[in-house]
Amino acid sequence: MKHTPHLVVGGPWSDSEVLPLTITQWRHLTKALRLGDGDDVTYTDGLGTIGRGSLGHQQLVRGEETLVPPMKPLTVAVAPPNNKDRQRFLVEKLAELGVIRLRWLRTSYGANRPAAPPKVFSWVLAAVEQSRGAWLMEVDTEMVGWADLEGPLVVCDQTGSATVGIAHTVVIGPEGGWAPEEVPADVEVWNLGPNVLRTETAAIVAAARLLFT
Repeated sequence: MKHTPHLVVGGPWSDSEVLPLTITQWRHLTKALRLGDGDDVTYTDGLGTIGRGSLGHQQLVRGEETLVPPMKPLTVAVAPPNNKDRQRFLVEKLAELGVIRLRWLRTSYGANRPAAPPKVFSWVLAAVEQSRGAWLMEVDTEMVGWADLEGPLVVCDQTGSATVGIAHTVVIGPEGGWAPEEVPADVEVWNLGPNVLRTETAAIVAAARLLFT
């Protein structure tokens, strides 16, 4: 049985019964996956619409489509890890989980820069196709500060409590931790457990708990 691939086909879509494929998508489907005309393909516009259609000649023949709401409007704000492989892992896993937005946070002890936006977008794209998702995670192109974050916020730190309430944005600090007085006094602080987690691990654990509880 052939694997049914899942593709992100950017919108806006017209009323046409077919959607054009890029030459890269077409070659991957026909050369790497060895699909032919009429084989099943699922697809999304990355904005919540997901469908099942079939492969045509350098195009998708559209089938039944549905609108899938995001699980929760969760934003993750995180100080970038110190190398691009760890950043890629972070981006891919958050996109697979269904996080709606990733923001790169500027912190006192975090001097790392995020990867270039086109590279980050390619990671998001691959993650959504692999996980058969319906939503492309939005990733900021510039680093932001505390004043740019939308509340309610919850900050992850070992000094916090083990339970958390409602949060729109979960905040993960750098490997060096938070500077004294850096975390605003009026935000909730959440303890993820007894072990010291890497930045990307903490972000994934926090996002999974908030999305699925």
